[in-house]
Amino acid sequence: MNLDITLHKGRTDRPAVIFIHGLGMDKRIWATPDDARIVGGSFPLRFLLSKKPKPIDHVSGKNEPVISRKRFSFGESSEELKTSFHDLKSVGYTVITWSQKRPAGPVDIAVEELREVLQYIRRYSKQGIILIGHSRGGLIARKYFERKDKIVKGLITLATPHHGSSMAKWAQYISPLASIISPLIHEDDRKKFSSTIKRILNFIGGKAIKELLPDSEFFRSLKGINFKEIPCLSFGGTSPSLFTLYRWKADKNNLKPKVLLSFPGILEKIIFKKFYPSELKKGYGDGLVSARSAKMPQCNNHYNFKVNHAGILFDEGVRKKIVEAVEYISADLLL
Repeated sequence: MNLDITLHKGRTDRPAVIFIHGLGMDKRIWATPDDARIVGGSFPLRFLLSKKPKPIDHVSGKNEPVISRKRFSFGESSEELKTSFHDLKSVGYTVITWSQKRPAGPVDIAVEELREVLQYIRRYSKQGIILIGHSRGGLIARKYFERKDKIVKGLITLATPHHGSSMAKWAQYISPLASIISPLIHEDDRKKFSSTIKRILNFIGGKAIKELLPDSEFFRSLKGINFKEIPCLSFGGTSPSLFTLYRWKADKNNLKPKVLLSFPGILEKIIFKKFYPSELKKGYGDGLVSARSAKMPQCNNHYNFKVNHAGILFDEGVRKKIVEAVEYISADLLL
């Protein structure tokens, strides 16, 4: 198999679990999230998980050179990141994930890769396979399930846009941000900032994201999954705050972080309230996918958590529910 995989072999009398990553990501988001990057490798994943940084004593010569080189901060995230991949591995399940060759390519290409992974992992379990997908990864799993492969015994999705997402339309709103933010940034950093905005616009405006629009041909052709056919579980997020950019400001003996911009907060100044998408509303979306869209059709097991699109992978409550679901499916298969 010519795919970049990470595999941990567990007990063969339990179902094996395949983890499927989302758009513009790779296997690291499941297996080694501390090293994971997003938006096609442009940014560390931790940008979406950070908290407000603490003030820094800039009287001390030890800290001053660091701040002179870094005028901005995306916050702090010091804890070690763990996902359900690690949880299930620790209790004896065979777990596998892979990096899609075209992480921003059409869903159908990723479905063919999933078929290869399934063929490869069959030897490691006598009890079938459970698919767990994050974001677009859940749609890849659903599309594969249409093939009626009986080896698939369960399906779990996290922040998957089962009813589509309006994220592909955001390019028209993000583009004006450059002119709003640029005057606030030191001239030495403006070139890097412009390059960053360009990468984000290219990613959001890509064909793969347009495939996720609610009225796309992909969703018109996607079939539903009846929970009577297969155990299924879906999760959604209701905290749309994705990241905050801070600027260090001198205050007596300290350097304190001041909010320069937050996303999607900055969009509230651009988009009229009546047109503001559910994906970006507090209590209704995770910043990329609405809680409503994250609910798998015809599946009566769904939970919403107060997390953003990335945080849903690491939330302890979500992870506990996933382990419980996998254990339930595993026990049922042994009956």
